[in-house]
Amino acid sequence: MNLIILFSGQGLQSQKHVNEILTYISEHERSILSAMAPELFNENSDSDKLFDNKVAQPFIYTLQYYRWHQLRQLIAAPTAFAGYSLGEANAFCCSSQITFEGGLDLVSKRANLMQQEVTESSGLLAIKGVSDRNLEQLLEESNTYLSIKINRDQFIIGGNKNDLEQAAQVAQTLGAQSVQLLNVSVPSHTAMMQGAAEGFRKYTKTLALPSMTTPIISATEGIRYSDTHQGLEILSRQIDHALDWYFCMENIEEYQPSMVIEIGPGNALSRMVNNLLPHVPCRSWDDFRNVDGLKEWIDRNS
Repeated sequence: MNLIILFSGQGLQSQKHVNEILTYISEHERSILSAMAPELFNENSDSDKLFDNKVAQPFIYTLQYYRWHQLRQLIAAPTAFAGYSLGEANAFCCSSQITFEGGLDLVSKRANLMQQEVTESSGLLAIKGVSDRNLEQLLEESNTYLSIKINRDQFIIGGNKNDLEQAAQVAQTLGAQSVQLLNVSVPSHTAMMQGAAEGFRKYTKTLALPSMTTPIISATEGIRYSDTHQGLEILSRQIDHALDWYFCMENIEEYQPSMVIEIGPGNALSRMVNNLLPHVPCRSWDDFRNVDGLKEWIDRNS
C-alpha cells in the first residue's frame, strides 16, 4: 500500500482532544506535560488557552504522538509523512522515534522561541479569492508577509494586528471571497520570526537524535527528505520562511498514494486532498467516533 500520513497544524484543537490525550498518557508523562502547559489540567482555564502558542504546540504534539503510535499498529509502513506547519515538526519527531519527552522538549522549545519574538499583538489572516499575481501588492500595501500558500488564490498572511486589518481591507478591494482572522497568536513562517529561527537552529545543533524511519514530504522545501540533520535544518528554516502547502500536495499527488490518512486535529487537510485527489481514499482521524471506526475504514480500503 502506498500510504501517506498527514500531520495537521494548529487551529482546530478542542477540549475533546485534551480529554483524549489524558486517557493515554502515563502519570509520568502527565507530570511533564503539566509542567509545560498547566492550563491543560486546569478545569477553570479559558478555552482560548488551547490556542495560546505555548500551550497549543506541546498539546498537539502529544495528541499526534499518541495517535501515531495507535495508528502504526493498524497499517503497513507508510510511504511518507507530510506535515502542515507545526505538523511537520511533529511528523519529524514520530519519524525519528525519539522519546515522548525528547519530542516534547523540541516542540516546546520551538513554541517558546516563537512566542518570545512576539512583541505586540499579531497573528495570521486567511484570504481566499485573491489571485497570486496580486499577492505582492497586498503584502506591500499592508506591510504583511506571506505565511502559507494553500492554493493559487488562497493564502495565509502574517503580521501585526493593525497591519492585518489593513490587509483585510486591501484584500476586499482585490476581490477576496472571504477573509478570516485565525485563532493563532504568532505570525508563523514569516520574517517576523527570524530570531526564533536562529535560536531554534542553534538549539538543534546540540541534539543527537536517532535516524529518521519514515521520509517526510516537506511543505517548506518541496522535497522528500529522510536525513535527520537535513530535517532539523528544514524545521529551523520553516519558522521564518513561508510554507507552500499547495506545492506539497502536488508532490503528494506525484507519489500516487493509494490511501491518505490525516492524523488530526480536525480534517482541513483531508478535505484539501479530497478536492485535489478525489479518486484517492482520504479521511481524517477526527471523522470517526473512535479508532475502531478508523480501522474499519482502513480495512475496507486496503
